[in-house]
Amino acid sequence: MGHAATAGLNRWHVLLGLLIAYGSLYPFDFTLPEAWLAALRQLLADTRVWSSRGDVLGNVLLFLPWGMAASWQPGAPARTRLPVLLTGLALATVLQVMQIALPSRDAALSDIVWNAVGLLLGQFALAPWAARMRGRPGSAAGGRALAWGIAGLWLAGETLPFIPSLDLAHIKAGLKAFAAPASPSPAVLLGAFAGVLVLGHLALTQLARRPALIALLATLPVVAAGRILIIHNNPHWLELAAGAAAWLALLLLRTPGRIAAFAFVALLGAVTLAGLEPYTWSSRAAAFNWLPFAAYLNGNMLGNLRELLDTVWHAAALLWLAHAMSARLAGVGGFLMVWVLALETIQLWIPGRSADITPALTTLLVAAAMARLTRQAGPLKMALSAASPAQAPAVAGDYMAAPATGVRPRAMLGWALAAWLAGSALLAWLIGQPGVPYNLRELFLGDGHPLAVAVFILAVFSLGAGPRLALDLAQAASRPALRLALLLSAGGLLTLLLLTVSVTGESLDDIAGSNNRYWWVTEREVWGAWAAEFFRNYLTPEVVAPVERIVRFLALYLPPAAFLAVALAAIELRLPARRIAAMAAVLFPLLWLCKAVAFDWSSTDNLNELIAPDGRYGLGGGGYLYLLLALGAANVALLVRNSPQRWPALVFTAAAVPLSWWLLKMGLAEEIDKYELVYSGPQFLLGPDRVNLLEESALQGRWAALYLALVATGSAGVALARRLRPAAAG
Repeated sequence: MGHAATAGLNRWHVLLGLLIAYGSLYPFDFTLPEAWLAALRQLLADTRVWSSRGDVLGNVLLFLPWGMAASWQPGAPARTRLPVLLTGLALATVLQVMQIALPSRDAALSDIVWNAVGLLLGQFALAPWAARMRGRPGSAAGGRALAWGIAGLWLAGETLPFIPSLDLAHIKAGLKAFAAPASPSPAVLLGAFAGVLVLGHLALTQLARRPALIALLATLPVVAAGRILIIHNNPHWLELAAGAAAWLALLLLRTPGRIAAFAFVALLGAVTLAGLEPYTWSSRAAAFNWLPFAAYLNGNMLGNLRELLDTVWHAAALLWLAHAMSARLAGVGGFLMVWVLALETIQLWIPGRSADITPALTTLLVAAAMARLTRQAGPLKMALSAASPAQAPAVAGDYMAAPATGVRPRAMLGWALAAWLAGSALLAWLIGQPGVPYNLRELFLGDGHPLAVAVFILAVFSLGAGPRLALDLAQAASRPALRLALLLSAGGLLTLLLLTVSVTGESLDDIAGSNNRYWWVTEREVWGAWAAEFFRNYLTPEVVAPVERIVRFLALYLPPAAFLAVALAAIELRLPARRIAAMAAVLFPLLWLCKAVAFDWSSTDNLNELIAPDGRYGLGGGGYLYLLLALGAANVALLVRNSPQRWPALVFTAAAVPLSWWLLKMGLAEEIDKYELVYSGPQFLLGPDRVNLLEESALQGRWAALYLALVATGSAGVALARRLRPAAAG
C-alpha cells in the first residue's frame, strides 16, 4: 500500500468490507427494477431518519469496526484519518444503492446516516481504546482499556435497547415484573451470577480491593433500576439476588486466580444452560443452517442484536479470564468455538431452537481479536491503578494560539468601540426609513430605541465571537469536541440574554416559538399521565416557560454556531482532520435534535410556513438553508484567515452573494397563502410588507446587502474574539 493508504485503510478494511457487504446484500436475490432511476429518486427522496430500534442499532454497529480498524495496523495513527471516513461513507452509499436491486431489502437513506454515526463512533470512541491496545506492550493503559471495553460489553447487554421510558404505566409494569412470583430460568440466574463475578474481576484489575467492591456493590442496584426504566428489558429480583451472591463470593475468593477460575466455570455453565434451553428433546433432527450470519439478518433485528451481543460478551469475558489464568488464548479460543458448535449441533434435537454456524464463527472472530488485544496488553496484574497515574493529555497550544497581529489590545478595543457605535447609529437610522420591512421595524424594544439597537448589535457580534471563543477554549480540554458543544450552548445563552433586553418578546415568540409546553403536557398529556400530574403538582407555567424559551432558542442558535465553529477549525485554525471529524461526530446529532425542537416540535408556524417543502431528490428547504449556513460560515472563515493574499477570500465573497441568493430562494417557499394574501418567502423576509411586493431584482439587492452585512459582522466578531483572547490570557 502507498503512504496515504497505510495512514488510513489497511488489510483489516478488506475483511470488514467483505463482511459488511455480506450483511448488507444478503440474501443476494438481485432483481433489477424496471424503473431504476425512479427507484433511485425514491431512495433519495426518503427523508426518514428513524426506522426501528433494532435497525438503527444494527446500522450503527455494522460500521463501528470500520472506524476503528486503522488503529489495528502497527504504526497507524491513534485515530484514523479522513480517508477511512470517506471510504466508509462511500461503501455505505454504494451498498444502499445496490439494495435497490434486492426485493427482500429496504434501501433507505437513513441507513447511511446511521452508518456514518457508527463510523464516527468507531473513529473517536473505539479507535483511541484500540490504539492503546497496540501501544506499548504490557502497558497499564492497554490492560485498563481492555478491561473497560469488556465491562462496557456487559453493561450494553444489561441495558439493551438503551431506550428508557418515564411513562408511569411502564414503570408499574416493570416493578410488577421485578417482583413476579415466577422465577427466571437457571441459565439467566447463573448468567447474572457469573456476569457479576467477571465484572468484579475486571474491577479488581483497575482498583484496590475495597474501592472495587464498593463500586461494584453500588453498581448492581443502579443497573437494576435502570433496566426497569428501559423498555423491553425488565429484570427480576432473583437476578439482583444472584448478583449479590456473586458479590459475596468475591469477598470469600480473595486470590485473583480463584476468582478467575470460579468465574470461568460459572460463565461457561451459563452459556451451556442457555444453549440447551428449554431442556426438552425431539426424536427427529431439524436442519442445520450453514449460511454464515444469516441468522442475524432475518427476523427481529433487536432480538438478533441481543443474541449477537451476548455471544460477543460471553466469548470476550471467557477469554479475559483465561488470559488472567495465563492460559494460551489460541487453544482456549479453539475450545470455545468447538464448544459453541457442539451446543448448536445438540439444538438439532431441541424443539423451538435453530442450529446455526453463526455463533461459532462469531466466537472465532472474537477469539482472534482478543488474542491480539491481550498480546498487546501484556501480562495481567491486579490493581493496575496503583501504578503511576497517566499523564494529563497535552494541550494543543499550537492549534489554539492566535497568530500575531501587531495590533495592541487598547487600539483593538478602540476600533471595536467605534464600529459598535457606528453600526448602532446606522441601524437605528435605517429602521426609520420608508420601505423597510415591517418585521424589522417591530423587532426592537422601545420602537427602535437606540439603546436597544446598540445591545442588539452586541448580540449580532456575539454570533461570530461566541463560536470563535468556544473553539479557542475547547482546544485546551481533554475532550475538545464535547467541550465545544457545551461552550457553544453557553454562548447561545449569552446571546439570548442580549436579545431579551433588546428585542420584543413577541418577536422572540414569532421566531423561536411561544412557550406552550406546560399546556401541552398538562392538558393534552403529550408526555403521559405521570408527567401531566408531576407538572400540575410541582411546576407552574412561570417555571416552565423560561426553560422552554432557552431550549427553543438554542435549537435555532446552535446550527449556525456549529457550522461557523467547524468552518473556523478547518479554514482559519487548520486543525487536523481527526479533530474536525470529532467535532462533527458530536455536533451532527445535536443538529438533528435542534431541527426536531425548532421545526418538528415547533409551537409557531412562522418558520415552518416559510420553508420550502421537499423537492427534487428529497432535499427540502431546510437542506438548502443548511447549505446556506455552511456557505456563510466558510465565507467568514476565509475572511478572517491570516493570509498574505486577500484576493481569494474577496473572490469567494463575490461568488457567494449570487449563490447565497439561489440557496435562499430554494430554501424558502415560492408561494405562501395566508390571510387571503399570496406572497413568497423572500418577499416576506425582505419586502416592506405582504401587500406591496417588490421586483426580484430589488429583493436580490436587499439580500446582497443583508448577506454582506451578516458576513462582515460575523467576521468582525471573530476577529475581535481572536485578538482579545491572547491579550486576556497574558
